[in-house]
Amino acid sequence: MNKIPVIIDCDTGIDDMISFAVTLTSDKLNILGITTAAGNQVVDITTQNTLNGVTIMGRTDIPVARGAEKPLSRPLRDAGYIHGENGLGTYRFAEMTAKQPEDVDAVELMRSLLAASEEKVVILAIAPLTNVARLLMDHPEAGEKIDKIVFMGGSLRTGNPTPVSTFNVLADPEAARYVMKSGVPFHMCPLDTTRELYLTAEDIESIGKISNPVAQMNYEMCRFYNDAVNKNNNADKRFKGLCIHDLCAAAYVTDPQLFTTVKYQGDVETEGELTLGFTVLDYENIRQVPEEERNVTFIRSVDREGVLKIYFEALKSFEEQGEEING
Repeated sequence: MNKIPVIIDCDTGIDDMISFAVTLTSDKLNILGITTAAGNQVVDITTQNTLNGVTIMGRTDIPVARGAEKPLSRPLRDAGYIHGENGLGTYRFAEMTAKQPEDVDAVELMRSLLAASEEKVVILAIAPLTNVARLLMDHPEAGEKIDKIVFMGGSLRTGNPTPVSTFNVLADPEAARYVMKSGVPFHMCPLDTTRELYLTAEDIESIGKISNPVAQMNYEMCRFYNDAVNKNNNADKRFKGLCIHDLCAAAYVTDPQLFTTVKYQGDVETEGELTLGFTVLDYENIRQVPEEERNVTFIRSVDREGVLKIYFEALKSFEEQGEEING
C-alpha cells in the first residue's frame, strides 16, 4: 500500500497531541515533517510540546520546524485559557527531549519537503493558517505540489470562542482567507462536525485504564481539557461530551471513508466588528456557483464510533518500555 505523504502544521496543545496518537502510528501515512505555530500557546511552547510528543511516541525521525510567532498582520491571540500555561493542561513531561527543531523555519521546511516529494502532499493544518499562507505567498509554485489542505476550523453558523468564529480562523483571519481562496484544494473540518467526535466521561476513564505513558498522558490531558471547556465555554450544557477537534481532521486524512463531504463556495470575514473570522459558506448556493467551481470541500459528517475505535487502538499500540521520555 502506498502511504500518503503528509506534512502536519500544528500549534501543539491538548487536541493536537491527542491527534498525534493516530497520525504518528498510522501505517497509511508517511509523515514528512511537522511545523509549528503560535495558537494554543506561544510558539516556543507549541514547538517544545511537539518535540516532546514525537519523542514519547517514538517518532524522533520526523523533522520538526518552528514557525510563526504571530499572525500575518494582527497581535497574537492564544488559547492558553483552555490549554493551560504549558499547552497540555496539568500534564508535565518528566524531562525534555534532546531532539531539537530543524535549522530552517517552518515555511522553508514545507517548501523543501514539497519540492523533494515525487508525489503530491497532504497538508494537515490543525493550527491557525499563518505558516501555510506564508508558504503560498512566498512560494506560489509550492501549491502545485499540494494534493489538498485539510484544515481544522470554520463552521456553517456557530463559533468558538465567539458566537460565529472558530479559533483557528479568528487567530489569523487574513491567513485563512488567503489559503481558502488560493486555488489549492481546501478541505474544511468544521466545528459542526468536530463536535460530533466527542469523548464521554466513560470514554475518558477507559483511556485511563490503558497502562502506557502515551495513554496516561492522553488521560491527564483529557481530564484537564474537559474541566477547562466546561468552565470557559459552558460545554457541558451544549455538547454531548468532550469534543476532540484535531483528532477529527487527522482521522479524515487516515480514514476518509468514515466521513461525508459536500462542496461550498466559501470566504472569510476579515473586517466585521461582530463577525470577524466568520467562515461565510454559501450552503444554499444562493450565488449559483457550479459545484466544480466551489472552493471548499466541507466535511459534513463523521462516524464517531469508527474514529474512536482507531484512536483507542492507537493508544493501546504504545509499549510501556522503550520510551525516551515519559510523564
